[in-house]
Amino acid sequence: MTIFFGKFIKGFNLLKFPALLGIGRLCALALFFPALYIQIADPDFLSNFRNRVFDNYQQWQPRVAPKQRPVAILDIDEKSLLQLGQWPWPRNYLAALVQNATNMGAVVIGFDMVFAEEDRLSPNKMGDSIASLSQRTLNELSALPSFDTVFANQLKNSRVVLGVAVNTSREDVNNFGIQNIATIASLGENPIPFLKAFPGFIGNIPILGNAASGSGMISLDQDFDGIIRRVPLANVVKGKVVPTLGLDMLRVATGRNVIAQATKKGITGFKIAGSFVPTDRDGRIWIKYAPFDPDQYLSAVDVVTGTVDPNLIKGKILFVGTSATGLKDLRSSPLQASLPGVEMHMQLVENILTQSYLFRPNYLAVLEWAGTIFTGAILILLVPFVGARSTMGLLILISSIAVSSSLYLFSEYSLLIDVSYTLFVSLLLYITLVFFNYLLTEKERTRIRNAFSHYLSPDLVKRLSASPESLVLGGEEKEMTFLFCDVRDFTGISETFRDDPRGLTHLINSFLTPMTDEILIHSGTIDKYMGDSIMAFWNAPLPTEHHEQKAVDSALGMMGRLSQLNEDLKKQAEENNRHFRALKIGIGLNTGTCIVGNLGSEQRFDYSVLGDPVNLASRLEGQTKTYGVDIIVGEDTATGISEYALIELDLIAVKGRKAAVKIYALLGDTDLARTKDFIQTKNLVNELILNYRNKNWNLAIELAQQLKTTSPALGSLSDLYRMRVENFRDTPPPLNWDGIFRATTK
Repeated sequence: MTIFFGKFIKGFNLLKFPALLGIGRLCALALFFPALYIQIADPDFLSNFRNRVFDNYQQWQPRVAPKQRPVAILDIDEKSLLQLGQWPWPRNYLAALVQNATNMGAVVIGFDMVFAEEDRLSPNKMGDSIASLSQRTLNELSALPSFDTVFANQLKNSRVVLGVAVNTSREDVNNFGIQNIATIASLGENPIPFLKAFPGFIGNIPILGNAASGSGMISLDQDFDGIIRRVPLANVVKGKVVPTLGLDMLRVATGRNVIAQATKKGITGFKIAGSFVPTDRDGRIWIKYAPFDPDQYLSAVDVVTGTVDPNLIKGKILFVGTSATGLKDLRSSPLQASLPGVEMHMQLVENILTQSYLFRPNYLAVLEWAGTIFTGAILILLVPFVGARSTMGLLILISSIAVSSSLYLFSEYSLLIDVSYTLFVSLLLYITLVFFNYLLTEKERTRIRNAFSHYLSPDLVKRLSASPESLVLGGEEKEMTFLFCDVRDFTGISETFRDDPRGLTHLINSFLTPMTDEILIHSGTIDKYMGDSIMAFWNAPLPTEHHEQKAVDSALGMMGRLSQLNEDLKKQAEENNRHFRALKIGIGLNTGTCIVGNLGSEQRFDYSVLGDPVNLASRLEGQTKTYGVDIIVGEDTATGISEYALIELDLIAVKGRKAAVKIYALLGDTDLARTKDFIQTKNLVNELILNYRNKNWNLAIELAQQLKTTSPALGSLSDLYRMRVENFRDTPPPLNWDGIFRATTK
């Protein structure tokens, strides 16, 4: 340390003082002050990054659950669905579940679900869905007690808290039972201004809501990345404070009121049965997760049938939820990517019962900001005088102390302290001060030239090298067009080259070269090769006018080059006395707004894209096999190429995507679109689809047969609709059928 400060004093003289105004230091200051402002403003991206750091803390040292856990989950799992039938079950099953769990000694039962509608499986409701029943049968069914009544009677005899939900945008929801929500008392300031408010309330039907011991909110707040880290202990709907499911279950279990404690700066926590639950200013608690334990999940069917071991129920707080994949109640935690949503409610209650919390007081943000000021100022002051080697040692020392301290405070006191931003800013300043000139001159141009030379046309590389400022590194939002191309039955083709791997390599190169050429000719960017597949995009890294048209022209050009390639390959096969199999490809095109830039890790990154439109383009390529066409485009792409030869194929929700999209087959360019034959084919397809969606099955089959006769190239499309119509004749779609085809394969 003496040597270090000796260097500093020796280096600090009037001759070197003008270095304070050097360009490296000015640039460092230009980075430093905005970095401090960003840390104060705490935008979403910074908050998300900090949350990731805290996730690593929990993964490093998760909460240790007690050996005798006070909570358990009655799980509507695959086994339960297999034995008792699909969900929702008749509510007499739920009445049996509650009755048996209560008789076995459950303290309180909470349902992670909302019963917002009457049970359609009740005897008095069955007649509404079975039109052929006689009046006598209908009268007999109506005389039977409804399953809602059976369930409600059991709720009155048990301690049960039903789930309720909030609506984020609408008031015109059922708002059932909001007046029955248990009142939360307040100590100090009014907590309502600090709680998150919602316009709508989704409650349980009155017969059930009035019979239950309480109602608790099951809505969970997920962070930007979809992970549940903090859970609000209460929200506000129409001026009413609504407790979360777990909090109201504790109220029912203890028979004690919940008290919200707040100051002028925000909420400090909630009191329940003499225990204080600390929260942030908005009434949220950081959940300290224990690892997922499948032993906490008891199959609901075993409770309904009474075959479960009563010792697993007695004296426990029970949650009723689902882990069945088809019911889609799956969430993410810092420890696991996919968990049943009820797990979060169970972890919250166990946090409260065991007094195991994560803490992040407001003053920690101030301390983190002060740490950034200290380390940044030290580096800006010392690097020009002392040199890179000594200041690197100082930076490593400060970083080691900061990281070890934050880990210690988490381990011993469950404090969430983030030093990553401070270290990141410090490292950024250090690099700027030491290597500024090198980073901003020839290295930048060389890096860009090398990075893009294999993916862009030479003209684009030249423009990027001449003006690197036109490239936004790190990611930017742009509207782009995406292309996916894949060889059909490439596995079968590969088998013919089983004894000739060099021949297979030659075949791949012979295919990829002309396909790539067409993409580059039309100003496209190659994102990656995936064996026999190609992914490309337009309008990045440099703007490209009419990128939809350029992408479509590229796709049509690829089909033309493929025909020529197949002719050449056929000649080669004949010369070598080898069986010839023509290459066939499918192409998917889609347009949309995505994030494009340098994406990856600190160790390795690629210039690529992220976003739903990219995934949709890939799915459209896969659907070319289903519809028997070579090129499928999404509706956003079709809007930009309306003069091309397009025919509508379907309204489809591709696998992994809920929203439906219109898809089109691209049959040719603008010249083909003006021909009489194409216009007749297009009109015939439109009429076929219209009658299909209007459930005119007979006419739809006639039109499908006519299409196959007049346009043999669309025979697969004709067969597809004819098969669907025949299936719907046997099993008619529901009355509210929307005409959407939901794909189950990629």
